[in-house]
Amino acid sequence: MDRKLTISALQEESGLIFEARSVNTSVVPAVDCHLHTSWTDGESSAEEMYMAAVRSEMGVILFSEHSRKTSIDWFDDFARDVRSLPADTCKALVGTEVKVETRSGDIDTTDEISNNCDFVMASVHRLIDNSGNTLQFAETDPSKAVEIEYDMTMAALENPKVNIIGHTFGMSFRRFKQNPAPKKIKDVIKKAANNNVVFELNSHYHENFLEILSWCKEYNAVISFGSNAHTVDKVGEMTRSLQRAMSHA
Repeated sequence: MDRKLTISALQEESGLIFEARSVNTSVVPAVDCHLHTSWTDGESSAEEMYMAAVRSEMGVILFSEHSRKTSIDWFDDFARDVRSLPADTCKALVGTEVKVETRSGDIDTTDEISNNCDFVMASVHRLIDNSGNTLQFAETDPSKAVEIEYDMTMAALENPKVNIIGHTFGMSFRRFKQNPAPKKIKDVIKKAANNNVVFELNSHYHENFLEILSWCKEYNAVISFGSNAHTVDKVGEMTRSLQRAMSHA
């Protein structure tokens, strides 16, 4: 499938993703592309997260539920749960967030799961060494985290199954307290734009999201906004964070 056509169609039909240059900073899009529920490690049901989105005046949300290749026993039920939600006030989309599992950019999913999604988000959740071994957090040299996460992210951007690249450098920022050089973030944004992959701005992981947004505009990336919400109070947090930041800009 031609991913350029796919992203173009998804952009028009979903209302979840945007060309960065089209984002009017005085009107922040009321979307949240990163929600988790009690189907995995969230605290609340899909319906409870949906109602929180309605209260936060979200127009479109994506349930980017964690899944693995072994999740086929419950994923269909999860997708039906999301698709049963009303669409008149807020449109709820089915998605999954899967880990990048190799240095070659392979992701932990199956066609059966990904074909049941409106969007597939790939995120680096664990770092992989040059021998293909998963590094435990305690044994990871923080000074090497950025380079490893960079390599894994750039490889994942080549994977045609990936629609959204989730919380770029999230592990480096949050887990290892390392700040990637701007050039590395720009490299990821540029490649995402060239490969027609949506770049997620995430309020949980990206403290410098206004700066990242400006770089996305520079490369005309296609973007979306996510909160990484695992609780109802965090639904729409990316929109609220942007609104606060814009009011002080």
